[in-house]
Amino acid sequence: MINIGIIGMGRMGIYHYELINSTEGLNAIAVCDKSEKRIPEVKNKCGLDLRMDIDEFLSNKKIDYVVVCTTNESHEALTLKALNAGKSVIVEKPMSISYESAQKMVSAAEKSGRNLFVHHSTLWDRDYAFVRDTIKSGLLGKILVIQSRAMFWGEMWAGWGIDGMENPWRIKREYGGGLLMDWAPHLIGQLLQILNKKPAGVFGLLQSGIWATEVPDHFFAVLKYDDDLICQIEASNNCRIALPRWYVIGTKGTLLVPADLSNVWSKAEINYQKDDGKKEVMEINFIGHPGGGLEPGFYSALVKYENGDKNAMVSMYDSLAGMKIIDMIKKSSQESKYIKF
Repeated sequence: MINIGIIGMGRMGIYHYELINSTEGLNAIAVCDKSEKRIPEVKNKCGLDLRMDIDEFLSNKKIDYVVVCTTNESHEALTLKALNAGKSVIVEKPMSISYESAQKMVSAAEKSGRNLFVHHSTLWDRDYAFVRDTIKSGLLGKILVIQSRAMFWGEMWAGWGIDGMENPWRIKREYGGGLLMDWAPHLIGQLLQILNKKPAGVFGLLQSGIWATEVPDHFFAVLKYDDDLICQIEASNNCRIALPRWYVIGTKGTLLVPADLSNVWSKAEINYQKDDGKKEVMEINFIGHPGGGLEPGFYSALVKYENGDKNAMVSMYDSLAGMKIIDMIKKSSQESKYIKF
């Protein structure tokens, strides 16, 4: 049994607690939260050993993994503290607020000999799994273009935290908020796993349009690869009509996952040429396709990893590469130029 402690019992902390306790082989045994007003609710929901002092929490020798579910700007300090206390760490995305900060986390994990993983939940989404499998199957031929987007509208993103729009930390600079820090780790992480290579360079644009003034509520980036592959990633909380979630062009076919502002992408269309020259159109529903971001895929993979399957989890080095690309997007937008990897 793998014993897990959780730091930060806001909306994501509760989400992780429920995922952990629904996964065979895992056991949530302790939580830490500094908010006095949250203590009664957390005790009532979880019934676990609850500490407000981080050092007291980390002194629990039964904890194998610590899950960091706090706001983005605190990820580095809490991860370092947990690693130095001899715990393995799972940190919510983004890994941290900069590449330099994430490097310190990786160095601490290497020094401690403990594991460091980032919670890349969308690697178990049905739309991603289908696109990944289709690309790797060769059905579309050589891939020329991949467009990947997440398009939304409304308060759900801005007010995601436990306090909602009373304290919308996602749109505040002091907490490391912004749509780039929220959705770029997902979109970049998916591309890194599909392609298994890093881009040659990046051009990016950040915009604060409607929901935020201190941080981006819309970002756009083009990732150029040495083999002439072009990838475009984009996320916005400002669109009332969304663009497709996925659009993939290959030498033999094109794949489309249509837009859906509900954040549940459930179907795809493929137009391709068969080996005999005949054209084929396929329409696919994702029901029954393996995975799903709302299911405990990440934690099932953690159990597999601890049982010996070391390929079950995304390495901290892949997560670090994602943070480097995020910093490149920031720099490109600030300097209005293409940034080489």
